Amino acid sequence: MPSKKVILSENAQKVAESRYFQNNEEWEDCCKRVARSISSIEPESKFWEDKFFNILYNMDFLPGGRILRNAGRPKGTLLNCFVLGINDDIQSIGKFNADSLTLWSEGGGVGANWSNLRPKGTPILGKGGESSGLVSFLKASDAIASVVQSGGQRRAAALSCCDISHPEIMDFINCKLKDGELSHYNISVLINEDFLKCVEADKDWTFKFNHKEMGTIKAREIWDLIMKNMCEKAEPGLLNATNLFKNNSWYFDPVTSTNPCGEHVGGPGTSCCLGSLVLPKFITGTTNTNWQKLEETIKLAVRFLDNVIDVNKYSLPEIDAASHKSRRIGVGIMGLADYLFMKELRYGSQEALLEIEKLMKFIRDKLYLASVELAKEKGAFPAFDPVYYGNSSFVRKLPAPIRMEIKKHGIRNVTLQAQAPNGTISLLADVSSGIEPLIFKSYKRADRVGERIYIHPRYKQLLLNGKEIPDWFVDMTDLTPKDHLDTQVIIQKYTDGACSKTLNMPAGSTPDQISSLVLEYIRDLKGVTVYVDGSKYGQVYQNLTEDEAIEYLAIESVSGNLDIDDVECNCAKTKDEETGEIIESCELPKVKENAA
Repeated sequence: MPSKKVILSENAQKVAESRYFQNNEEWEDCCKRVARSISSIEPESKFWEDKFFNILYNMDFLPGGRILRNAGRPKGTLLNCFVLGINDDIQSIGKFNADSLTLWSEGGGVGANWSNLRPKGTPILGKGGESSGLVSFLKASDAIASVVQSGGQRRAAALSCCDISHPEIMDFINCKLKDGELSHYNISVLINEDFLKCVEADKDWTFKFNHKEMGTIKAREIWDLIMKNMCEKAEPGLLNATNLFKNNSWYFDPVTSTNPCGEHVGGPGTSCCLGSLVLPKFITGTTNTNWQKLEETIKLAVRFLDNVIDVNKYSLPEIDAASHKSRRIGVGIMGLADYLFMKELRYGSQEALLEIEKLMKFIRDKLYLASVELAKEKGAFPAFDPVYYGNSSFVRKLPAPIRMEIKKHGIRNVTLQAQAPNGTISLLADVSSGIEPLIFKSYKRADRVGERIYIHPRYKQLLLNGKEIPDWFVDMTDLTPKDHLDTQVIIQKYTDGACSKTLNMPAGSTPDQISSLVLEYIRDLKGVTVYVDGSKYGQVYQNLTEDEAIEYLAIESVSGNLDIDDVECNCAKTKDEETGEIIESCELPKVKENAA
């Protein structure tokens, strides 16, 4: 029995009942089910079950939603997202669509690099005719994804990335200009250092396919189009291939893409095995970080997610093999904005950046040491090679004592980090999502359900007490693009995976305001996504002024917690004929996108 009963907030309870609980569970029952399942492969399973239960129940660490929902169930994946391969032949395209359907039907997202597909108008040798092009096959895949949704399943999510040298890149950049088009896909452009230099020098850029040159254009023209579409339509995102492909798995599993939200970096067959440290849980008293508790939780989180790889039931053999070969996991953080509020530090300030750097360096080092300790007990990941692994760009930057430990004992997991958005599971812990700042201090949400007002609890307290809003209590409307980018750069520096982070901009923001910043900062990042308030059709959030928030407080028609309707599913329930289990098939509503 837990020493102190955890009571979920009203909205957290609704989230859990809608997404994660089964058979009239409560939070304690859910955590016991998950802990029992994930510890089941341990020789001392009861010992580890208790350890896992404690960090879950107290919300020091929360795993990805698929783990919370499906652990201990007879069916269902524990992995949130995947990367698949797709090559320039009809059999590969067909296999990609079939595999995507399988993963989408299980609630998994799919990312892929589409650069291998020949451009529109290219002759098809042997069969005659011309290729309809990369974008046409992307539209076909999106149509298949819509079948999963219309069939009553969870809404399919996917990412398509394409290299900046691809001859069809201009059509790719423009393929989501019409609202509702390719609605299941995020799109990202893979750029590199050579391209960035050409933009800065205003040089020509050459399109190529299969080593054949297929035209030129000013690099600046491509860049300006990307910036324009980012501000007006929130897509495409940018992926910096120069940094993205420098992965610890470079010598046996080269990176090709990310998952739909951008935090998982991998090659074909890799999967997202995710969980996050809930940062406000590690504040002792009012402002001090409990480093010892954080270290102990990190050790348990690594063991927990490593076990998930073996407990999971795989529907595709390629993903089973790739997941076990690298044992890639992704420990991230959530509640960063609240963590900074508790320390009275302004997001993006020099003081906050120093605090974040101290935190992220500690987490990185303890994660790698925990994986080494696990390797001593259970063995290194199968593809580990001390020389090649030690030559990885990220590993070379680890402290010398950690590198020596890795060479001597190996390491259990090829990579250990991913900064996920945590949109839904952050609602369980009532903390801000991922590494994002607070989006709005207060907002109005209007949709088919009605109109609801949300006011952050700290903001509510300040307003009711008539106190001045302190400089450190900020939301995205108070921040500059530099605040966002400086924060992301520091976090990326100590993260071996990638960061799901959106550069949220106020309505009316223009390409000129971000172009030069993104051009410089992307060199220190793996990806950049921009969202200008109001740029997506169907956005249901409206920021409130301070006077409006006070007015709503006067009539008390407000919520102090994020609303379940912000992430609620429209669920249809069916009974599995083999097991008798009640299965929910879900379609996500259209809300503001916030993914890389």
